[in-house]
Amino acid sequence: MFLLESGLVPNIDSGKKTRRFKIKTVDVIQYLKDRDDYPELFKAPDGFYKGKGGDKKAPSFDEVFTQEDLIRMRQYYERLLKNNPDVMSVEQVAQFTGYNKNSVSRWCGKKELKCFYIKQRYQIPKEYLLDFLVSRYFIGIAVKSVKHQRFNEQIRKLRTGSDDTMA
Repeated sequence: MFLLESGLVPNIDSGKKTRRFKIKTVDVIQYLKDRDDYPELFKAPDGFYKGKGGDKKAPSFDEVFTQEDLIRMRQYYERLLKNNPDVMSVEQVAQFTGYNKNSVSRWCGKKELKCFYIKQRYQIPKEYLLDFLVSRYFIGIAVKSVKHQRFNEQIRKLRTGSDDTMA
């Protein structure tokens, strides 16, 4: 109920008492994938199912990721990007993240990923890419690339303290 009422799983609410919600199969599949990557985002707040006094709001980004988590994530990405140039092209960022060049260009065009536009090409400083990789936008991408999913697996291990796989 929490997932549907909070909008974490997209649905159509008829308002009826029974068979109230319509959910697309693709949305259920996406929810299952996202739940595996970030289970904390989909946890009902304490007291939600105890009656009308419960808080029905989804946890905020800051409640899921502490500043320390974001610092660890950034350090993880810094290690991965160590051998990359200080200023990267769209193609290099696409190769690193596993997303299409069009997606990277769209991130730049929407100013989600800070960059410079020089000679009709986006140039992305590594520092800006690092900021983007730990941003709400990148973390919240619904359909993640295979590389992004692998990053999340490694970051999850970092969060649980077993970062011997990072070396």
